[in-house]
Amino acid sequence: MFFNANLNCYFAAVNHFNFKLEKERKLQIIKAAAKRFDKHGVNKTTLNEIARDLRIGKATIYGYFNSKEELFFSVLEWEGSQFLEEAQNIFNKEELQLRDRFLQYFDSKENISQRYKLMIDSFIKVLDEKGFDGELLFIKNLLTKEEELIKSVLSKANTNKNTSLEPSLPIFLALKSWGLYFGFKLHSLSTPENNIDLKKNLLKEIDNLLL
Repeated sequence: MFFNANLNCYFAAVNHFNFKLEKERKLQIIKAAAKRFDKHGVNKTTLNEIARDLRIGKATIYGYFNSKEELFFSVLEWEGSQFLEEAQNIFNKEELQLRDRFLQYFDSKENISQRYKLMIDSFIKVLDEKGFDGELLFIKNLLTKEEELIKSVLSKANTNKNTSLEPSLPIFLALKSWGLYFGFKLHSLSTPENNIDLKKNLLKEIDNLLL
């Protein structure tokens, strides 16, 4: 019985190790694909090129993804999870006032296309009604998760207040933050005399909602 118990522990350890290796390999493929898609575009990227970057066979990629399309959507999901983790880390800075955390959250959107280009490209395609159904679903899910994150932050900050949280406030702030990103892009085209502080004006608009 002692031998069987040790054997079971051994196989459990081996399975855990193999699972970890499989997870790391899948993430390596996703990261390599993200670089290729970002630099050359999805249509001009082949699985052979991604495999060559990783010095593996294309068959290995097919062991994790059924098609380039599936790999692309996995890359989008990965970028989305990275973005949400980044936002979560900002809101976790409880040493900062809630207003300052939201300011950092808004700031993070200003150059977001430099960090999550494929995600932003999908946003633009969906807004232009040229995105795939999978991209539309991805954006909807991302906004839902972002709304849930903001709701959690506001609910925690609102525990000592007698007022109830406005149900539409979390999605309002999430959508406003994305409007700020596109506002930055449009604002860069305006003339110097029309210079305005977009973040400052947005904070003025929502200060009474956060306090």
